[in-house]
Amino acid sequence: MAIIDIDENRWPIVIVTISGNETQKDIEDFLNRLEDFQMRNEDFCFVIDLREIKRLKVDVREILLSWLKHTDLHELAGTAMVVTSPMMRVYLSLMIWLQRSLNGQKPAFKHKTVFSLSEAYEWSRKRLQMPRTGNRRKSAA
Repeated sequence: MAIIDIDENRWPIVIVTISGNETQKDIEDFLNRLEDFQMRNEDFCFVIDLREIKRLKVDVREILLSWLKHTDLHELAGTAMVVTSPMMRVYLSLMIWLQRSLNGQKPAFKHKTVFSLSEAYEWSRKRLQMPRTGNRRKSAA
């Protein structure tokens, strides 16, 4: 069974389920896969199911923060994170705050923390219907 499950059957909404037992390599492989979605040059949203996670490992947190700092996220219309743990909500808030501090600006994408997959899916669907501005990645022609 995959530690990180990526379901793109509902494209442009991608559902990602993370167990909390990921290694540094698992996270790096996951982030490489996310770059494939970005190269489609289409708006998309992530629904990230974090209900099984109680806390993030330090090395995983550092990889994610570095990725957020150095990645072009113009095609990402939003990320809805499904969490039930109050501690995980604190971690998420801290990561977003750190990303803002590292970049000196707001994240390039909207995010929302929710309690259920259905709420996350609905929020993502609405985000994709909203007009968006900003620089689009140029297609390699």
